[in-house]
Amino acid sequence: MENCVYIISGPPGVGKSTVSKELAYSFDKSAVIEGDMIYLMIKGGLVAPWEDDGFYMDLFWDNIISLTNNFLDRGVTVVIEYVIFEDQLKKIAAFLKEKRIKLKYCVLMAQEETLKDRDSSRKEIERTGDLSIQARNEFLAKNSEKHHFLFTDDLDVKETVNIIKTSNQFLISEQ
Repeated sequence: MENCVYIISGPPGVGKSTVSKELAYSFDKSAVIEGDMIYLMIKGGLVAPWEDDGFYMDLFWDNIISLTNNFLDRGVTVVIEYVIFEDQLKKIAAFLKEKRIKLKYCVLMAQEETLKDRDSSRKEIERTGDLSIQARNEFLAKNSEKHHFLFTDDLDVKETVNIIKTSNQFLISEQ
């Protein structure tokens, strides 16, 4: 197991799922925690993450941390894939610091035109439309640590994974 947990974030359609899976496959034992699946476990009373008063996001992080802990205890490298902003990292960062596990937070980004091109190449039911551009702009506005951004317009998946694995620019804190 690598002594690091990876969070792959970014706007819808930027390639989080593809990169997360490829990153996970690059380790001997690994798991991808898909944030959408964790958040959508709630059925009754579910609200959109941006409408949540904090209750469901707090539960979300408790569940993410619990799963992460179970995997780490068994020597499995963890990759978390979800739309996560910098200010939402405190809880998992504190948990990992206590366990002396590093945290890499990478926000995959692309130019607006690239996101539009990728979106139009998807099946109609999978298209995100303006949501991807809105989320991109929100990341640019909310995240003060721009060194966590990785623009993937001119990178293939393997190059992207290699940069994430080898670069210290994505580390949240040195242990």
